[in-house]
Amino acid sequence: MTEPLPKDTRSTRRIIAASLPRRYRAEQRFRAYGQGAIVLAVLALGLLLVSITAQGFSAFTIYRFSLPMTVTQKLVDPKGTNDPKVIAKGKYRRLIQNTLRRTFPDVKARKDVRALFALSTSLNAVDLRNRIVKNPALIGTTITYTAPVSDDLDLYLKGLVTPRRQLTAKGDLRVRSAPNGQVNLETQDQSLATAYHLVQSAWQAEAAKDKVRAGKLRQLATTGDPRRAPHNTAEAARLETRAAAREKAAQSARLTLSATDPSVFVRSQNSIIKITALGANTAVGKVFVQDQTAPVQTIKDWSVLYLKRPEKTRRINDRQIAWGEALLQRQQVKKVFNSIFFTHADSREPERAGIAGAMVGSLLTLLATMLAAVPVGIFAAIYLEEFAPKNRFTGFIEVNINNLAAVPSIIFGLLGLAVFLNVFHMPRSAPLVGGLVLALMTLPVVIIAARAAIKAVPPSIREAALGIGASKMQTVFHHVLPLAAPGIMTGTIIGLARALGETAPLLMIGMVAFIAQIPRSITAPSTAMPVQIYLWASSAERAWEARTAAAIIVLIGLMIALNLAAVLLRHKFERRW
Repeated sequence: MTEPLPKDTRSTRRIIAASLPRRYRAEQRFRAYGQGAIVLAVLALGLLLVSITAQGFSAFTIYRFSLPMTVTQKLVDPKGTNDPKVIAKGKYRRLIQNTLRRTFPDVKARKDVRALFALSTSLNAVDLRNRIVKNPALIGTTITYTAPVSDDLDLYLKGLVTPRRQLTAKGDLRVRSAPNGQVNLETQDQSLATAYHLVQSAWQAEAAKDKVRAGKLRQLATTGDPRRAPHNTAEAARLETRAAAREKAAQSARLTLSATDPSVFVRSQNSIIKITALGANTAVGKVFVQDQTAPVQTIKDWSVLYLKRPEKTRRINDRQIAWGEALLQRQQVKKVFNSIFFTHADSREPERAGIAGAMVGSLLTLLATMLAAVPVGIFAAIYLEEFAPKNRFTGFIEVNINNLAAVPSIIFGLLGLAVFLNVFHMPRSAPLVGGLVLALMTLPVVIIAARAAIKAVPPSIREAALGIGASKMQTVFHHVLPLAAPGIMTGTIIGLARALGETAPLLMIGMVAFIAQIPRSITAPSTAMPVQIYLWASSAERAWEARTAAAIIVLIGLMIALNLAAVLLRHKFERRW
């Protein structure tokens, strides 16, 4: 017969049994917290990648001219010498300008001519010169001029300047000449009426915003600083007056459009008309692009283009937009893959800037880092793990190696600036110096990873090698090191991937310079991918935003490739003991 449990034991069991559900609930909550943290981290990473990809994807394509150009000998080689030095001094910018003027012969005013020439970046003349110098037989012939459009036009055609809405019409449009070079438009189609209501809604929305701002200013005049009250009251009155004027104008049967209002165009196969006054079924406009002139005509195939953002707030004006739309309709501007981004170095013009120089500079810097850090790191790890006596001195060295792995990277940049540049006078902004600086930063990581890989080799391997008569050196290099190689390679690749993404050390040694050529050697001036991203991110023009994000995508791809290589190598050569 079983003896009854002592009273204390039964009480303890009851307490434990009563606490089990609470412990299980706590464990479930902890698991939920962990899963929630993982989901949150994945969502944050996904949001980052989606944001960068959405912003940078447009930089992988570009709009390019495709225009017939006559290479006039008078502008390129007036005396017919066929001398490359003479041809290189030709007036190639004038050739491009003449081509644009032949494309739009109705452009006469000086201001409009300058705006027309701005559709092509000035650096396009350099590529045209190189093409003619390389093949002088093109002089006097008609070629196809292919070059990127300006960054402003490129952004507009990609829909990044202003929201665009196209209204396709089905009815006829009657066009009649009017005084001052204008035309009267009349139709029974609803396209003009839709554009009329869009402008009307935009004006009413602006009036509502002015009213809200005026109300806040009047409240601030009452409750805020008394010294600012007169100014706030006057500003509120001005906004209320403007809002009232906007609301009154929005109720008019004909809306007069200026540079501070949304832009409306009427497009057809032969012309593009900018609307200056808009009604429900009638409009008045100026002809910006016209191939065939006629005092009265009826257009059957036409559409209305509504641009929400006013001309005054854009870098590209309405005439340039009209010319761009005309070139797009004629298929003289096409969207193609942006090979320049991957084949050119940095440039002052966004449409001609590329990452080839930065990529080559990063690879050369990484090569110098690998040659300097990997052998030294591996041999240091072998000595410390296999040969060094265990005393205070080696303990001091190990502690400092671990501490150096946590030192901020900019400290190594300051060290490189003080030693490599100021003491040894090595070339500034060169991959050699950048590689040495990054090698100093990567060296502790390589030593720690190599020591961990060597320590993971079982002692029985060493004992077996020594037991059959191998020396200590033979044991390490013939048996231990080959078995530790996968772990050493993994740690080394991860350290190099970290070095690839470093910016601060390279800034300190001058690799922030503008480099317009692809470096040809390890001592030539160059920059690196992280520094190139930093330079583009600090540029003011809107077109640099997409190129910055695209360069980040490429850099992330390179780092993923390096880390993936480390994972594959570990799985391929890893041995379980």
